[in-house]
Amino acid sequence: MEFSFDVKRVQDRLLEMAKAIATILEKNNIPYEIAFGTLLGAVRHGGFIPWDDDFDFFLFDDTYEQAMDVLARELPKDMFLENEKSEPKYFHAWAHVKDMNSECKCEHYPQDELYSHHGVSVDLYKIKKMTLGNFAQFRYEQAVAYIERRKQLGFITDEDFEKRRASYEERKNKDAVQSDREILAYPFDIGMQYPEDVFPLKRYKIGDYEFWGPQNPDHILTMRYGDYMSLPPEEARIPHYNSVIFK
Repeated sequence: MEFSFDVKRVQDRLLEMAKAIATILEKNNIPYEIAFGTLLGAVRHGGFIPWDDDFDFFLFDDTYEQAMDVLARELPKDMFLENEKSEPKYFHAWAHVKDMNSECKCEHYPQDELYSHHGVSVDLYKIKKMTLGNFAQFRYEQAVAYIERRKQLGFITDEDFEKRRASYEERKNKDAVQSDREILAYPFDIGMQYPEDVFPLKRYKIGDYEFWGPQNPDHILTMRYGDYMSLPPEEARIPHYNSVIFK
């Protein structure tokens, strides 16, 4: 994938946005943790992954709606909380905060072009406490709900919906286990963390701010990425966006 933009400038803007989000959440005593590539960057690089162009938070299910309410009220005017309440065509299972002063193009996720705002984005994923034995069914239900929303909006056909649903059902049956072990689940990829790896939260410095994150990142990152301290090949060190234009 070819790209033509200043990744450092995007990261600087993402940091501004993430700091605003974290400050609001912390002021309102709403817990969060940095996640995915943001956590990987903090551990492996002491900041951003050099080619990364997004920022990821986990919010917890029992305070997720509270987080949405306070962010909708308190975010700066140059940021837009994008979710099912603010975007008529919304189909994701998590919210985004979009920069109002940039315009991004992304060939890898063309469906995102259907939304009204296309600025640099911070992801706010929802993570839910449950048992491992309930995880396969949860992931199946979440995946079907996602494609159902896309079908209702006319983004995929009935035939495509059924093919995907059957694939998700096959995976659910394959992955089902009997276990009462407590997990924190999200509905895709490896899709879970263990509470003992997350709590108590600890601070990670990214730029000039210390964000909350999990207390045992090694296990979390190993579960998701394997040998996470090894850099990917150079041809894989590419951002998500093809272009970013600041207004």
